Amino acid sequence: MNLLAESKASNPSPDEGGTGAPAAEPNPPDSGGQVHKSHRLRRKLVQYDIRGEKSIALAQACISLFVLVLHTGAAFFNHMEHSGAPYFWVPAILLGLILSSLLRYLAARRAQRRKWIFELMNLADVAIFLSLLWSYQYIYALAAGSVLKAPSFALLFVLIALRALRLHPVPILTTGAAAAAGWGLLIWVSVWMEGTGNVTHSYTSYLTSNKILIGAEVEKMAALAALTFILAYAAHKARQILSRAADAADYADALRSAKHNQREAEKAQASAEAALEEIGRKDKELTEQNTLFSAALGHLQHALCMFDADKRLLMCNDAYIQMYDLDLELTAPGTPFRTIIERRIERGMYAGENPQAYIQERLAAAEETEPSTKIHELPNGRIIAIAHQPMEDGGWIAAHQDITELQNIEARVAHLAQYDSLTDLANRTTLQNRIEEKLRDLGRGEEVAILCLNLDRFKEVNKSYGHALGDELLKTVAKRLSGCIRESDMVARIGGDEFAIAQAGREQPAEAIALANRICKIFEQPFELDGHQVVTGVCIGAVIAPGDGRDADLLLKNSEIALNGAKDAGSGSIHFFEPEMDARVRARREMEVDLRKALERGQFELHYQPLQSLKTLKISGFEALLRWHHPERGMVSPADFIPLAEEIGLIVPLGEWVIRQACDVAATWPDNIKIAVNVSPVQFRSGNLVSIVMSALASSGIEPGRLELEITESVFLNDAESTLKTMHQLRGLGARIAMDDFGTGYSSLSYLRDFPFDKIKLDGCFVRDLDTSKEAIAIVRAVARLGDSLGMTTTAECVETEEQLAKLVLEGYAEIQGYLFSPARPAAEVLEFFDEDVPLQAACA
Repeated sequence: MNLLAESKASNPSPDEGGTGAPAAEPNPPDSGGQVHKSHRLRRKLVQYDIRGEKSIALAQACISLFVLVLHTGAAFFNHMEHSGAPYFWVPAILLGLILSSLLRYLAARRAQRRKWIFELMNLADVAIFLSLLWSYQYIYALAAGSVLKAPSFALLFVLIALRALRLHPVPILTTGAAAAAGWGLLIWVSVWMEGTGNVTHSYTSYLTSNKILIGAEVEKMAALAALTFILAYAAHKARQILSRAADAADYADALRSAKHNQREAEKAQASAEAALEEIGRKDKELTEQNTLFSAALGHLQHALCMFDADKRLLMCNDAYIQMYDLDLELTAPGTPFRTIIERRIERGMYAGENPQAYIQERLAAAEETEPSTKIHELPNGRIIAIAHQPMEDGGWIAAHQDITELQNIEARVAHLAQYDSLTDLANRTTLQNRIEEKLRDLGRGEEVAILCLNLDRFKEVNKSYGHALGDELLKTVAKRLSGCIRESDMVARIGGDEFAIAQAGREQPAEAIALANRICKIFEQPFELDGHQVVTGVCIGAVIAPGDGRDADLLLKNSEIALNGAKDAGSGSIHFFEPEMDARVRARREMEVDLRKALERGQFELHYQPLQSLKTLKISGFEALLRWHHPERGMVSPADFIPLAEEIGLIVPLGEWVIRQACDVAATWPDNIKIAVNVSPVQFRSGNLVSIVMSALASSGIEPGRLELEITESVFLNDAESTLKTMHQLRGLGARIAMDDFGTGYSSLSYLRDFPFDKIKLDGCFVRDLDTSKEAIAIVRAVARLGDSLGMTTTAECVETEEQLAKLVLEGYAEIQGYLFSPARPAAEVLEFFDEDVPLQAACA
């Protein structure tokens, strides 16, 4: 029987996986039975090999340790004589055997194991053990019978038997062969050394008879060989039993797998049929959706295109084709983006002066991973806004919008926000900004003069010749004033017939007096207007900064006070501001004292002016307007005390009271009625506006969307970034934000772009001029279109006549507010509006 060949055939060696790393996952039973069996058997035998090698190592180490202890004890109790290093050979050899056992254990735990390592260890263990027997005879000159007789020889049997723990014939045969050869060699060496004096005489008697030698040693060798082959055969049979068990498991797995596959096939067939039915239904739905999608794309006003990650066209709508006048072959899916850009360049549809730079800019924009919007001004004057939206797969969607008209409207409205619509001079806000700039940039010895002018008998001109000629007079005056100032000076129209000039110089007030004289000079000549000769004069009030103030508002107010003194003196008079003549200053101080006491004494109350919806013809909300009921002066106008409250900081607690009171009153109204509250720039700068609004909403219980906070663009003049942050926090609470007095400031449009207001409230000055000014009509129309384009509600204030209402309805305003419908009323009277609907005037019908 060739045990080695048969074992290798049915049991893979460590090199092939017997004691190597675990094999890969086996193939399914129906994909090759032999391969599957090999993998299953290999895994099983690997486990037995690992456990066997570990068991061999542990048992061998224990035996060696036991012998080492016996040796040490015998040496101690028997007082064996020894000299020098040879005495330590036995412990060293035993320690070597223990070390070999440890290396075997570690090798069995390693992920990669090789057969030859364990075979070498088997040979090494036999050699070490035989060396141990020889060492006992060499060192202690023991009787050969006590060393080489059966007890010692039996240890070789134990050494071979330990290899059976592997359930593998090869280690057993290797160890047995090595043990037999080593034992024979040991006998031969012992006999050969008999005459050398290195072996005891007792051994000579043991070997005197060849018969004894042959008989005893042959019996031992035969027993050794018999034990080796018996154990090897047993290990071989054990492997065969494991192989058959693996085959049986394979067949069971194959049967289970076949049944499972049959069930899965039946399920797959049913799933496939259901999937086909679902695919048909989805295909029909997609066809319908594609039809609707194509129709929707075709009717979109915005030009839309979509490209994939390779910069190739996926789709575009008709608006995109028409916007850039593209050929139809360029709109086919798969057209490179660069090709489309090059065709647009050929037709002049690109921004900038360098076509190649434009191509590179568009290619770079296509690779952006964040949404963006870029404005392109084409050579033909058109302005295109391109909104880039990247997709997850690397492609992008781009929406192209022609915003030329919108930009023109914004530019016009922005200009009108800074300049007078009639004379095209700077308005009051622009003049205030210029004064502030001059005050900040004053050099050493420089001063700023503010001259406030008022025309004589202008109302009489309007009554005598009509408003049209009065407007012409104002335009002509504006031209003459512009002609008599320096380039560094500024002239502005700040009222109906009031003008103001800001002049910086090092020789004030002499330069201001010289300018005032030149102004009086130009009014000496009559004005030739539409065939009429109009004669008018001028009065001038002047202030010098910083002596008369360091604030633009205060300087203008003081110049108007000085102007009143000039009017008292008569036409052509020039009057400089004198603090001691200002009775208003004293009145202001008195009002400040009374104002601080008013909040504590409960002298404030809120009146509510309704806002009328032009769509539903019903009340949509109320604006809360603050009133001061002074115990001595009676009702004090907000225009008299609000600016003062802002200046002294009282507007913060006063504004908090207004917000809380307005919310509490609104809680008693129907849920669809909103409440609007004006918020001062000072309240934004206080830092607690958001918490106040949150607390007022919580305590009143009204929905946040019913509260509308009205602000003017002046809130952005200081720390615009912080203001925008506060506005976003208020919007996060759910409150609505409205831009009040729109059109009177210089920055409204830029902040309409930066923050999505809910409402635009047109300033009442434009509504009042609707009947007399074409420019006012143009502004009213432009604001209505701007609000519609931005999705913001447009509200007109100060509506007082039916003619104004009719024009606002025609322009598409959503709400009105004014005396035509109702003045502001106390809270108790507001409840009357909820008893029955209050109709608009007949002009609204």
